[in-house]
Amino acid sequence: MLNIEGMRILHSDLLLDGYELLNFINLKEKELETIRNWRNHPNVRKWMYSQHEISKEEHRKFVESLKKSTQSVYWMIRMADKHVGVLYLNRVNFEQRHAYFGIYANPFNKIPGAGSVLCKLAIKLVFEILSFHTLKLEVMEDNEKAINLYKKLGFREEGRLREFVRRGGKWIDVIVMGMVNPFECNQDF
Repeated sequence: MLNIEGMRILHSDLLLDGYELLNFINLKEKELETIRNWRNHPNVRKWMYSQHEISKEEHRKFVESLKKSTQSVYWMIRMADKHVGVLYLNRVNFEQRHAYFGIYANPFNKIPGAGSVLCKLAIKLVFEILSFHTLKLEVMEDNEKAINLYKKLGFREEGRLREFVRRGGKWIDVIVMGMVNPFECNQDF
């Protein structure tokens, strides 16, 4: 079931807690190139499933695909003149009221606490704006910094994808973490 109002929100630029969430589909070429450069940075790329360098054409096609997507949305996060990073939702399901999210901070102009800011924006967006029931994420088992942040924010380990990613000649587990909407009463909609 597609939620038209929910998709309108997701395809919009948003303002949350003083941060601008600029949807990739509304960005100009210069901003899209900035994001591609962030994504290709070794410190970002090493935590992604796909670790190859993204070409301009591949990035353009990806952004075009987002215009039609009902399950994935990406935003560049900005506060004043500072670019914080990227927040994205995928596997968005309005019927079951859940989504997965991911983040990556601007690797060139690091802002202290950027990861925490990006996670808190995801939580607010998913639970307070969309009124979803659960928010999930996947993180590689050796990304201890991210795992500790997620736990600090209230995410709990829910499962493990055993030997799911191959890095440096060895298999790595991916941990599935999640959170149930803390603002919601147990009621059926």
